[in-house]
Amino acid sequence: IIEKSASPQTMDDLFLHFDPKPIGAASIGQAHRATLRSSGETVVVKVQYPEVAELFSADLSNLETATRLFAPENIEVARALRKRHENELDFALEAENLRQCSEDMQRYGAEPSLVRIPRVRHVFGRNVLIMEYLQGISLGDAIEAEQNRMARALGQKD
Repeated sequence: IIEKSASPQTMDDLFLHFDPKPIGAASIGQAHRATLRSSGETVVVKVQYPEVAELFSADLSNLETATRLFAPENIEVARALRKRHENELDFALEAENLRQCSEDMQRYGAEPSLVRIPRVRHVFGRNVLIMEYLQGISLGDAIEAEQNRMARALGQKD
C-alpha cells in the first residue's frame, strides 16, 4: 500500500527501517514505527487497510437505501454519516487537520507547553500518513492520571 501510494518511491527510498509489527491498529488501518531515510528521524506511518474505503462506502449505501425505505425523514442523518466517514478515511484531510490544530494550539499558548500535536512529514494520497513519532503518555492516560491525582487530593482512592 505504501509503495503504491508513494510511487515511484519504494520502501527503501523512504525508510532506513520500517517495523512490520504495528504499534497500533484500528478499524480502518494500522500504525508502524519507521526511520526516514532522508533525515534519520523516527516517525509513525499510518496505513489504511486495503479496500476499507470501498467496504465503508458499500455499508453506507446500504444504510442510505434502508433509510430511504423505512425512515425517509432521516436521510440527511445517513448522508451526514457518509460525509463524516469519508472524511475519517481521508488521511490528507487528517494531515491538514493536524497542521491546523497545531497552529491553533500554538496561537493559544497550549502547544508545546501543555500538549504536543505530531508534525506531519509526508502524505501519500488518502491512505498513507507519515508523522513525527512522539514518546510519552497518551492523552487518555494523562486525563486518567489527573483524575486520580484530583481524587487523592479530595481524599478518595483511585
